[in-house]
Amino acid sequence: MCRPTPTMGPTLRVRMLLLMSILLLLATACGAQEEAKPRPLPENPQALRPGEYRSEEFKPSLSFRVGKGWSSTPSEASDLLYIMRGETAGLIFANIQQVYKPSRTGSLYLVEVPKSLVGWLQHHPHLKTSKPEPVTVGGVKGAQFDVVVEDLPEDYYGVCGQDCVDMTQVADGRLLFQPKGERTRLIVLEDVEGETVIVSLYSQTTEFDEFTPEAQKVVDTVKW
Repeated sequence: MCRPTPTMGPTLRVRMLLLMSILLLLATACGAQEEAKPRPLPENPQALRPGEYRSEEFKPSLSFRVGKGWSSTPSEASDLLYIMRGETAGLIFANIQQVYKPSRTGSLYLVEVPKSLVGWLQHHPHLKTSKPEPVTVGGVKGAQFDVVVEDLPEDYYGVCGQDCVDMTQVADGRLLFQPKGERTRLIVLEDVEGETVIVSLYSQTTEFDEFTPEAQKVVDTVKW
């Protein structure tokens, strides 16, 4: 004859419940830590899920949080990282090492970044800038101002073409430039772990007032 299974006593039942509660709490805590860890940006262009992301190639390293509507771009580099919002607006992080020397007919030569990048941009003959305002990004102080293209000479022709002003070139050869019809909010941070970093919020001029609050939400979450 089969013997009946012993009934679990009240003391053992309480202990088992406590153990299960502890294991559940540990699993929840571990899951929360995994979820809170910033994700690397996708290598291929695609819509970004809302959440926190981190750089893998770009230096100095950073993390930031995005909401809905942002997408990744290809080829994060050691001196360039950017994300897009729609087809004509985006947010750029660039570690500036060189700038194009401006001339009347165009920008063809790269020179070392000046000691005061803010001053250089403010006095650029082909750019119109607003008055710089103090700003802090991720605990690092800098200056913020808006930039548009000033009227260009008829014979002007830069590396980027006729209706744009060359700014800089990153290590893999990609250009950063300011086109006509586009407005950029530049944040210049001249000492992020010893590096000069610009944060660029850009869009078509007609979309600028609608776009910048969304981009600023991302900038406000930056951690170096």
